[in-house]
Amino acid sequence: MPTHITSLNRYRALMAKGVKRDHRFLAPVFTAQAAAVHLGIPATTIKEWISGSDNRPVMHSVAAPTPHGPRLPFIAMAEAQILRELRNTGLSMPQIRAGVQRLRAMTGEEYVLATKTIATDGGELLYNAASDVAPEWVRARDGQQAFRQVVEAVIKFVSYADDGYAERITLRPYESADVIIDPRFGFGQPVFAGSKVPVEAVADLFYGGGESVGDIADEYGLTIFEVETVLRVMARRAA
Repeated sequence: MPTHITSLNRYRALMAKGVKRDHRFLAPVFTAQAAAVHLGIPATTIKEWISGSDNRPVMHSVAAPTPHGPRLPFIAMAEAQILRELRNTGLSMPQIRAGVQRLRAMTGEEYVLATKTIATDGGELLYNAASDVAPEWVRARDGQQAFRQVVEAVIKFVSYADDGYAERITLRPYESADVIIDPRFGFGQPVFAGSKVPVEAVADLFYGGGESVGDIADEYGLTIFEVETVLRVMARRAA
């Protein structure tokens, strides 16, 4: 039996153990507009990923608590992060959609984009059919072994829990200010990785409270750069 088939069977066995869908999957936290601000992705693109032109979306959503309430749980934000990075490597959406659908069919895993299995070499969507210790990257479109150097930048900004699913996202638009989304902190809203100060609190003090950048930095133990970065990103809310 080919090695990649054996590895795939091991992966299927792992997924067959079942994973309890927790708040990462079920709790609606972000609207498409809010997600667009924090991820640096147009809201129209996020809505397209949620709906899908073929009625098979590549990004998940849940029922909103109110007509205009949030629909995106944490896991959807992780999917969007990965999708954006895949697109940045040059993969087209048809390539990504085809790869994702094939991986879902092969592994039985609906949330494949939120597991530590996806990478790209710039020309193919790949997945790890083995393990972190001995990666075995296989082409998603046909299951053949991939021999070209795999560029793993797509998962650089996502951290994974012991169950194999995403548990933390580092938000690229905030640059080196090191802002994250981690459901364990700040009710799942973006916070500074070190202090866990919500970026919303910083923005509210400036835009709503009229406090200076320096005063906000002093109050929360942040640098001027960190405060200015948050204000620059959060200014897009009104754009």
